Amino acid sequence: MPAGARPAPADASADEEQLVRIQQSIQSGDLRGARSELKQALTRLPGEPRIYNLLGAIDAQEKHFAAAETNFRRAIQLAPRFTGAYLNLGRLYQEHANQQWVVEKALDVYRKLLEFEPDHVEANYQAAWLLYQLGKFGPSLEHLERLPAEAQQRAPVLALRGVDNAALGRRALAEAALKQLSAAGDLTEADILPILPALHEHQAGDLATRMLETLAQRGLSSNMGLQALAGLLEKQGRFKEARESLEKDLRIEPPSVPVLTRLAKLAYRTGDLEGAVGYLAHARDLEPGNAAIHFFFGMVCIELKLPPEAKQSLKEAVRLNPDNPYYHYALGAVLLQEKNSDEAIPHFRKYRDSHPADPRANFALGVAYFDAYQLDAARKELEAVASRPETRVGANLYLGRLAVREDNLTEAADRLRKAIASDPSSPEPYAELALVHIRHKEFALAESNLTRALQIAPEHYRTNLNLLMLYQKTNDPRAEQQARQVEQLQKAGEERERLLLHSLEIRPY
Repeated sequence: MPAGARPAPADASADEEQLVRIQQSIQSGDLRGARSELKQALTRLPGEPRIYNLLGAIDAQEKHFAAAETNFRRAIQLAPRFTGAYLNLGRLYQEHANQQWVVEKALDVYRKLLEFEPDHVEANYQAAWLLYQLGKFGPSLEHLERLPAEAQQRAPVLALRGVDNAALGRRALAEAALKQLSAAGDLTEADILPILPALHEHQAGDLATRMLETLAQRGLSSNMGLQALAGLLEKQGRFKEARESLEKDLRIEPPSVPVLTRLAKLAYRTGDLEGAVGYLAHARDLEPGNAAIHFFFGMVCIELKLPPEAKQSLKEAVRLNPDNPYYHYALGAVLLQEKNSDEAIPHFRKYRDSHPADPRANFALGVAYFDAYQLDAARKELEAVASRPETRVGANLYLGRLAVREDNLTEAADRLRKAIASDPSSPEPYAELALVHIRHKEFALAESNLTRALQIAPEHYRTNLNLLMLYQKTNDPRAEQQARQVEQLQKAGEERERLLLHSLEIRPY
């Protein structure tokens, strides 16, 4: 008989048997039959607390919170030391503890139980857990100390002790508790996941990572735990280990698009572009209508120097999500690299329409117009942003190239010097200024600028091409070797235009 319940009269054995039978019916899931019998029993035994406790249990299982609360409280009213009713009411509140006042009500129930059973194990543990949730870490530890020695070695208790001490700034005690937890035989993922936010909040994120790593090493992690571990490792810059954690997730459940995309991101951040493409190809097969996947795939293909694949993927991204201006900008840059300037122009216009105050839109359009030999339109766009810090280098570079094209070498030199002053680490302006000096037959100045450009980027195609021109103009014996160098660079593919994609810093994910 539950502690605190009223003893049944000796002649009420039939009622006792009925209550036992009803409890068995509830346990077997026959809630309707159990409720019917309880209503019948209530007519004979209106003051029996166990009937109300069982009715509350049925209400709780049927998600009738208010009715369950009323019945449990009625049972306690009839039997103030009815331990089972207190526990049921406390659990009911905890199942609905999404607001602080409910947590406080649950805590009050356990405290009242502890007034007459101060050593009750579950009541002390639950009180400790609720106090932790309320941010009262010291009182939480006090309840844990009341537990018997055996209970204090259980995984849930060790986890709670660890996070309480971490919250109180007792680092050594927190580490000691979590070290014991790592070796606990009853450790489960459910002991770790709920305490992760508090460990992070109280500057113990490394302990959170360590616990998740322990779960993974012991084979106790679900996909949720592995993904949580990957997220922590990624925040710490441990991209390779984060990727390994997610790879384990793939062995637990069939791959999902979010996991494959995260794996692609981690592979990309570690420089494994081929790996990123592999994950993205799988994700694309699962969700062919996901524009973001096509975009990511296309951007990685750009870095892999696969222009056809990049263009195809970016076109699909634009088709699926035609309102995304960054997709249009990236596609325009790829088309421009392919010397498809006429096709690139409307994509850059789309970006400018969405970001009219962004000078990089004018710059991109200016480059496209320049390549399309629409020189007046190019000059208008480039001059509009030649003084803006985001585009000063590129705009002056192209205005310099435009002046060279129009044979205005004085203006060209002025523009290119401005580009160099804005960014001395960019090889393009030096290479273009060298070309102006070659036309002026200022060969020493030309060689000086080309030397500087090669120091910055030894395999820059345009620099090497202009150096070949200088050697040929001056009958330099190094011309033959330089011609072979240019041929090799040309076979490898001229480098993509950095000033477009890099000026906008488009992220592939």
